[in-house]
Amino acid sequence: MSTAKPATGYKTELPRRVDLPGTGAIGGVRRPAESAPTTGRESPRKLIVGSEISLAGEITACDHLVVEGRIEARIKDCQTIEIAEQGVFKGSAEISDGDIAGRFEGDLSVSGLLRLRASGVVTGTIKYGELQVETGGKLIGTLQPLGGDAAAAAPAAAAVAPQPAPTPLFDDKAEAGGEA
Repeated sequence: MSTAKPATGYKTELPRRVDLPGTGAIGGVRRPAESAPTTGRESPRKLIVGSEISLAGEITACDHLVVEGRIEARIKDCQTIEIAEQGVFKGSAEISDGDIAGRFEGDLSVSGLLRLRASGVVTGTIKYGELQVETGGKLIGTLQPLGGDAAAAAPAAAAVAPQPAPTPLFDDKAEAGGEA
């Protein structure tokens, strides 16, 4: 009896991965421990919805959401949302910062910076801390600044109230030779 192994057409040994010097990567792939710096957490909570992917539901506890496909959801406790040019988000979002090059439809509340790219369209109720719109970007709906700007917008109605008549600079009687 022979103890020879049967020919199966595959190798039983895996090739050894090679460390690339200076890259912190094995075979061109970053090691998780050496990825982008985090904000004191072990791993960032990042969700990427790729192109041609649809997602519906509720998203909670997400540090960074990247939308390249289509999402119909409600988001809370998310730091950053990034909507790519072909991305579509429908629903509501309460976030810290937003960068929108695609479409957002619904209620958007951004406590920090909302950046709308030239190809971006936001439709609905938009609340923001800071707003940056590139030429071509479209905001359609109700805009409301948050924080200090909201306090400045509230007394705008009081500024329309009638003001007392201005005091004349010259006294007409004094110019005509009369006593004042």
